[in-house]
Amino acid sequence: MGKLNNNHISKIFVNFTAKQMTNFVSSKEFKKRVMDFIFNAVDDVVTIVYDEAHKK
Repeated sequence: MGKLNNNHISKIFVNFTAKQMTNFVSSKEFKKRVMDFIFNAVDDVVTIVYDEAHKK
C-alpha cells in the first residue's frame, strides 16, 4: 500500500464532512430543529413586543 499524502487525506476528510453535512441538512431532524428554532424566536419577539406595549 502506498503512502497517503496530506492533500489526499484532506480531500477524503472534506468529502466525508460534506456528505455528512448534506445528509443532516436534508434530514427530517434538521427540519424539525429549524422549525422549533424559528417558532421559539418568533415567540420571543412577540412576547417582547407585547410586554413593551403594555408597559406604556
